[in-house]
Amino acid sequence: MRHLDSSQLVLLAFEDLSEHPSAAEHLASCDACRHEVLQLQRLSTVVGQTRQLRDLPAPPPRVWEAIVAQTTVDTSTAVPAAAVPAKPGSGHGPRGPLRPADGRPPRAVTARPYARQRLTRISVTTMIVLAALAGGAVAGVRWSRTPPPPAPAVLAAAELTAYGDTPATASGQAHVVDGHRLRLHVAGLPPVDGYYEVWLIDPGTMSMFSIGTLGAGSDGDFNLPANADLGTYRLVDVSAEHFDNNTAHSGDSLLRGLLG
Repeated sequence: MRHLDSSQLVLLAFEDLSEHPSAAEHLASCDACRHEVLQLQRLSTVVGQTRQLRDLPAPPPRVWEAIVAQTTVDTSTAVPAAAVPAKPGSGHGPRGPLRPADGRPPRAVTARPYARQRLTRISVTTMIVLAALAGGAVAGVRWSRTPPPPAPAVLAAAELTAYGDTPATASGQAHVVDGHRLRLHVAGLPPVDGYYEVWLIDPGTMSMFSIGTLGAGSDGDFNLPANADLGTYRLVDVSAEHFDNNTAHSGDSLLRGLLG
């Protein structure tokens, strides 16, 4: 199911659903999008409570001048300055409109009461905040809807157990994934003077080949040869090796297990 985008969700949260019949139809059958619209409406309620604020200072004229100078709006429309209520007996009325930055005379603008201007500014700010928050929230939901990549297919697995004189607490697991990698996890291996090496062995003939060395950690990921016959070389072996320039198996196996 294709979900509504962020702009549609915002419209549905603040406008009559009858004005958007196709989106409303989707909303009726989609729990996820309906939940997002409800969240946006709740957010609108919370932000709308800022209208109860009092004594917010009016922005100085330089704020509006900077807005006109920095934006591409048509400056032929006057930008009203904040109206200041006259003090009783002062004989001074509200200030007139601010002259645009390009010096052209502004159109006549009727000064509005200070409280009304304040609420208008709050409403605009509210919509900006809602749009930003809605975009972020919807983006987060869209991201969370993206399913994680599927786990690689396990084609064969082996439980490795202690071999020979290895402590019985040693163990391991081997998994062949994607047909060309062997993932190995070991635990409880005894310390050795050299290093650990991983082998695949034919249990019928005991012929073998190395697929790599296991580092200091407990996990390893090994690429298998393209021609590896895992039906024949199905015995996984972890051995203790020495730094003796001898590439053959040392004969000191620590863990073994059959792939199946």
